[in-house]
Amino acid sequence: MKTKTSHKKPIIAAAAVLLAAGAGAAVFAGASASADSEGETSYREYNVSKGDITVGAEESGTVSIEHTYVTFPCSADVQEVYVKEGNTVKEGDPLLKLSPEDIEEAKYELESAVKSAELELEAAKLDQSTKLIEAKQTLESSLQSGSSAETDYDLYITKNNASKQSSEKQLESLKKELEEYKAMKETYPDDYAELCKYEDKLDEYEAKYKEMESVYKSYQKIDDANSAALDEIKSEYDEYTEKISDTSERLTELKKNYEDAKAAYDKALEEYETAKENYERSTSSSTITVTSDSSSSSSTDTSSGSSSGTDTSSSLSEKLSQAKTALDKASTAYNSANVAYSGYYQNLDSQISDKIEEYENRIAEAEKTYSAHEKITQAYKKQLDEFNEEVSDFREQYEDEKADFTEIYGQNDDESIDERIDSLEDSIAEAELSIETAAAGEDSDLLKARQQADSALAQAESAQAVYDRTVSSLENDMERAQNSYDKALKEYNDFCESVSDDGVVYAEAGGIISSVNISEGDSVMANMSLLTILDTRYGYLSASVSEEDITSLETDMECSVSLTAFENKTFEGHIDTISAEPARSSGSVTYTVTVKLEDESGLNVREGMSGEITFIEGGVSDVMYTNVNAITFRDGVSYVKMYDESGQIVEKEVTTGFSDGRYVEITEGVSAGDKVLAEIELAGK
Repeated sequence: MKTKTSHKKPIIAAAAVLLAAGAGAAVFAGASASADSEGETSYREYNVSKGDITVGAEESGTVSIEHTYVTFPCSADVQEVYVKEGNTVKEGDPLLKLSPEDIEEAKYELESAVKSAELELEAAKLDQSTKLIEAKQTLESSLQSGSSAETDYDLYITKNNASKQSSEKQLESLKKELEEYKAMKETYPDDYAELCKYEDKLDEYEAKYKEMESVYKSYQKIDDANSAALDEIKSEYDEYTEKISDTSERLTELKKNYEDAKAAYDKALEEYETAKENYERSTSSSTITVTSDSSSSSSTDTSSGSSSGTDTSSSLSEKLSQAKTALDKASTAYNSANVAYSGYYQNLDSQISDKIEEYENRIAEAEKTYSAHEKITQAYKKQLDEFNEEVSDFREQYEDEKADFTEIYGQNDDESIDERIDSLEDSIAEAELSIETAAAGEDSDLLKARQQADSALAQAESAQAVYDRTVSSLENDMERAQNSYDKALKEYNDFCESVSDDGVVYAEAGGIISSVNISEGDSVMANMSLLTILDTRYGYLSASVSEEDITSLETDMECSVSLTAFENKTFEGHIDTISAEPARSSGSVTYTVTVKLEDESGLNVREGMSGEITFIEGGVSDVMYTNVNAITFRDGVSYVKMYDESGQIVEKEVTTGFSDGRYVEITEGVSAGDKVLAEIELAGK
């Protein structure tokens, strides 16, 4: 099953819908549980299905069909026409018949022309290849010999002199080398023994370093394990804090409301008790004044005192009443905040605080363990580095000693030194004999070299002119033969591809005949358009896409196409082209996107049909999914409600994935075909 989102809504919006739906379902369930007296809860069943979920943008488009034009490469008479406008044909169906006599005659003439041209071309190629190689070799040889004749002669003399000098120098070098090897024979045993001592000590150093390095690596593994444990605890802590972030914010808000309301209530209570105390004190004072034993007081004083007390009592009584009203209001607010915060939320707040404190203690302990062992590792690393420097210093000493030894002896040992001494003595004897032989034949060799130089100069004078004439003649022959063959072969191939031996012309592609330009008895000219076929295998839809949406599209992107004429039928396709130039109209900018249909099922798709293109921007295939209304979300976990074996409603934890806003993928917790329940609250009568 495939679903589609509204046009211009990105994939991230669909994911947001899933989260909102999950959170809403969790709150809804809580409300239903606490409001049984006002309404009753019913359930709606949804299936857990298996299929595809996709999201993408939609655009409208119009179908266009690829045109195939039927032509013929030569003139002929039309004997029969098998189709008319509006007919549907398949690939290989007969379209018309031309005169077989005209076809056979034209084919024979063309075939004979091709064979004749081919023979001429092969002969020209062989002739050109052979003669060009011969001419080129002759030219290069003559020119090279002529241009270098004098130089070669002078070079011969120079080489001859150089050879004599080289032979003499080589003889001296051999004698010098013999003296050096005889000296090496005397010093080699002692120098080699000293080098072996350095090698043995270096091996001891390196063995100890490898042992220390192995210990250091084991320390590093412990550090890595401690670090991984610390990271794992921190990761758990981050996941937990992220999971309860929304709940924490709600708890913080309720707690603040509760504390603010309590503070306001305490203040109102204090003000009320102060007002009450002042009123009671005032009332008591007024009573004492009225019942005083002071009989000597005049009636004027008594009346005045009584009036003053009455005014004060009235004012304090009004303040007491106001304080009582404020206290009642603060009490109501405090009770509401207390009800909202107490019970479940207060207990949840305590659980979250305890859990966070537990994570923080675990993190602190893990950091302490990691830090302590890391110090041990660093200290051992310092020892390892110091020893490595010691090894490096000794290795440098060894390399210096080895370099000095190699500089003197190379790769030689006792045996090779003896062999080299014997070889040098033989080479010296051979060199002395060679020098004596060369001196005896020197005059004869010089005369022969002079004669060869004079002959090469004479041959080089006429070589270039002969070569140029040969090349020009061969190129002209080859070009004429190739042009004749290419022309004859093209005419023959075009003819054979377009018509059978019986003169029937067949459809190269299936489709609908859109036009017929000939009738029986007509004489057609070469390459004249005879018929036009709309090739329904290759359907295209073109749509205008806005500049806001075009950036998310690219060629070869998958598409889903539904045509108005084919209800409940979906065609697969891909983006074939995207126009480089925009179309501007009334301030809007759009680009033409052409989608090629990949369906070749033979449906009667017609030119101009309308349809909808869905550019698939994301989705998942072959997954389990259900309606998002069946998912509830609580404390970072998704749940579904189901009937158990006894018919009772139970809640089951699931893992959700991709969503298009209507359906949501379920990766774990249920199976395809299961029934899940979504709560529906029915208002009470």
